[in-house]
Amino acid sequence: MANNFLITGSEKLGSRKNYKLVGRAEKFEELCTILTRMESNSVIVSGPSGVGITTLALALQARKADADAPFDIVNKRLFWLDTDGLFGLGDNDAIVKQFKSIFAILDRTPDSVLIVEDTLDLIGALNNSGLMHIVNALTAMVKAKKTQVFLEVREADLTQVFKCHSDFRDHFTLMDLTEPVGAELEEIVLHGARDLEESYGVRIDPAAVKAAIDMSSKYRSLDTGLTAAQPARTRTLLDRGMARYLLRAHSTPPMLAELEAELTRLTSEGASVGNEEKAASVRAAIARHKAEFAKYQAKIKGYYAAQRDGEKSIAQMETLLRDLEDEEKKRHLDDPAGKTSAGDADFDLIARASGYATPEIIKLRGDMARTQAAVDENRVKYKAVTKEINDHLLFTADMVIDEFSRISGIDASKLKQNDAVKLLNLHGSLKRRVFGQDAALEHIDRAVKVWRRGRRTDKPLPFLFCGASGVGKTEVSKALAEALFDTDKALNRYDMGEFMEKNDVTKLIGAPPGYDGFAAGGEMTNSVRANPYQVMLWDEVEKAHPDIFNVCLNILDDGRCRDNLGRKVEFGDVVMPMTTNIGADHALRVGTEPGDLTEEEAYELTIRDLKKAFRTEFLNRFDGRENIVLFRKLNMDTIEKIVFREISRINAFYASQSIEVRFPEAELREFCDKTYSPEIGARGLPGRIKRIEAMIVEKTMAAAVSGGTLDIGFDAASRNFTSNWIPHDRKAA
Repeated sequence: MANNFLITGSEKLGSRKNYKLVGRAEKFEELCTILTRMESNSVIVSGPSGVGITTLALALQARKADADAPFDIVNKRLFWLDTDGLFGLGDNDAIVKQFKSIFAILDRTPDSVLIVEDTLDLIGALNNSGLMHIVNALTAMVKAKKTQVFLEVREADLTQVFKCHSDFRDHFTLMDLTEPVGAELEEIVLHGARDLEESYGVRIDPAAVKAAIDMSSKYRSLDTGLTAAQPARTRTLLDRGMARYLLRAHSTPPMLAELEAELTRLTSEGASVGNEEKAASVRAAIARHKAEFAKYQAKIKGYYAAQRDGEKSIAQMETLLRDLEDEEKKRHLDDPAGKTSAGDADFDLIARASGYATPEIIKLRGDMARTQAAVDENRVKYKAVTKEINDHLLFTADMVIDEFSRISGIDASKLKQNDAVKLLNLHGSLKRRVFGQDAALEHIDRAVKVWRRGRRTDKPLPFLFCGASGVGKTEVSKALAEALFDTDKALNRYDMGEFMEKNDVTKLIGAPPGYDGFAAGGEMTNSVRANPYQVMLWDEVEKAHPDIFNVCLNILDDGRCRDNLGRKVEFGDVVMPMTTNIGADHALRVGTEPGDLTEEEAYELTIRDLKKAFRTEFLNRFDGRENIVLFRKLNMDTIEKIVFREISRINAFYASQSIEVRFPEAELREFCDKTYSPEIGARGLPGRIKRIEAMIVEKTMAAAVSGGTLDIGFDAASRNFTSNWIPHDRKAA
């Protein structure tokens, strides 16, 4: 790069070691086609951060070296704008002068292409400096076909970039670069993994790459660095996992850790002849491995000390050499003969060319050269020892999963289950969380299995959960999120009471152009673009405005929609349960007494009411009404199970403080009988149970409690809990 703040294509490519474009063949061909057109042959490439726009731009320069490269691309002269360096001048006059020079170079260079890596940064810098007329000048050059421009823009910044000049839409072609998927993503990540292997000096198991792709695609973490697009997200996960693995492996070698774990297991199993022999063998192996690793550590520390001392000696000799040369230069310049022959020329050049170096300087330079050679040799030995250690290491899929578990908070055992196992266990997982809805859970279990493992479509899986409040409709949605995606954080809930107005549809897909919030996009579409694997709950859907259902019909029918920015959003991996209280009256009348309804009669009456509330085409989207599920009212046995579960959760939480809650079965049954109302279901019970927890909190706050038992009773007359606190010391006595 010269002082004109333009980086040539060869310089830019030379700064990227082992560069190669992997995948993206169709997108690269599309880019080349745009740049060789007559009209609108400048391009704005937009995509999420980390998707690989810069890599695609570099491919233009790399393509020139190919034997079959078309001369249309070979002739393109690529220049990258050094935005940071340019605005680092800090002087507007100097910046304008440099831009004039840049435009002159682009104008006189045939087939020039200016590439701007972060367009919004450039626009922001120009705007802050009051130099937005430079954008006009650049656009004028594009319109006059004096140059072409390649703008890299993050999709979130696209609207702001288009706002800065009205001619961008006419003279630039917009190219959307989406995240790679499937075999293309795997090919790209495998290539990047080889760079990580070279950097860390550790082999990566191909299964680890697949695991990283699976973790970073299926789950979303709020952790910075894992919010970028693919393939950057997968590479970041691999990088973080390898860094942690190396720190642990270089502290305690994996084989030594395995032997120590084996010894712990044998010891815990108890004494036996066989175990004692095995334990003795393991102890001997541990001793050998520790001795061997201690030798490696001693070598590495010795090389490090020698490296440090050598570099310190070189720094001291460099300082001494500068002082000697300055003295010799001063002495030489004070000599009239020296001034005549040398003037103010640099003394180092004089010394090397004319032999003015003193013997002391010559000796010092020799010492520096020998010390540097020793330092270089020491570095080679250090790398050889570390390579010898790293050659025994392998970064595996389990290590990727453990790292992602640490980042996301999802238990590693859940992450290690494959989808088939999760589906086999789905019914059990739902039943453990939702009580008293066996028929509904069996229906949901069957539908999910067919959707995931049967004839796959690109459509989401919709459900319409009908029934009274507090019977488990929302809880089933949470249970689905946890069972399918390992965390109930995968549940994305929309309260349709917030979408009762006509213009509320903009909250889902984004505001139209010219309206406030246009650049932000839609809440629902942004969520699915960021995380396509989720359970999307539309709660109390009957409250939504009719226009909301137009968007919903499109999603359920085609499995996709477009947001306000024209971006396609895929819903093929989304479970879409919707809840409604329609049918609650009929569900509450189900029973065996005279005048009660059967479940079949209640379901038919619910369908009749649904037809009055919703359009027929909407109801037909639930797999021909097959996925319209009526939740039954909860019986007393179910309510008792729910209360017992809440008490168990309290005990589990306070177990670390040695606090236990006892609620006798008879008292618990009395509480349920007096407080449960089928009209509100189980929704009010957790709030009542919190009164018990409040008693514990008061005890722990009032005094230093070392543990105890809280005996709970229920007074039917006052409908309140009674309590008796028994400290552990009294209980022991």
